[in-house]
Amino acid sequence: MPMTSISAPKRAGFTLIELIITIIIMSFAAIIIIPYLAAITHGPDPVLREKAIALGQAMMDEILAKKWDENSPNGGSPPICTSESTSVLVRPSVDPACDFGTSASPLATVPGSLGLDGETANPNARMGWDDVDDYAYLNFAGGNFEQDNFWGQDGALSAFTMPGFSRWVEVDYIQAHLTTTINATSPASAASSTDSKRIVVTVQSPLGETYEFVAISCNF
Repeated sequence: MPMTSISAPKRAGFTLIELIITIIIMSFAAIIIIPYLAAITHGPDPVLREKAIALGQAMMDEILAKKWDENSPNGGSPPICTSESTSVLVRPSVDPACDFGTSASPLATVPGSLGLDGETANPNARMGWDDVDDYAYLNFAGGNFEQDNFWGQDGALSAFTMPGFSRWVEVDYIQAHLTTTINATSPASAASSTDSKRIVVTVQSPLGETYEFVAISCNF
């Protein structure tokens, strides 16, 4: 009786060309998928940045709508007296009463007194704040800044909390006219009252990013 041999089946494998094609396909898939995953991970970032910008701009608009100083008349004219008032180079048509030897014209608030002038010391109810430097009360160093919850000027609480956001304000005098050249983007703070106040609104987002809004308010 003849013997029948049974051979083992051949094992199929991948050819080199098939492996190369597979690698190419997977590479194209990775090119598409990786940016998509990154977009999902960082998706909230633009929204958080927009909120930070809105918080900073809203506060700056509110401050710039106020009069220049507690002693400024409504409408801002005539300007009040500062350390720069007697300089013809600074203000050619200055009020002659600004000679600091008479009380005929009101004086600007001294640098050490920038801040509230009898108004309510509550950052959540700012309706009574009537001049630019009242907002110096909302400083970071003094711990009077807003955080997580934000109110409108009328003291009304926003319908939504904003965890991780902070907002504070710095107001100081700067030298508007100097005989020496200074860095225009970073003017020096002044030790005496001048005709220019620098306002810096700072917002910090949950991303750890800091946004600064800078404006100059002038006594003219």
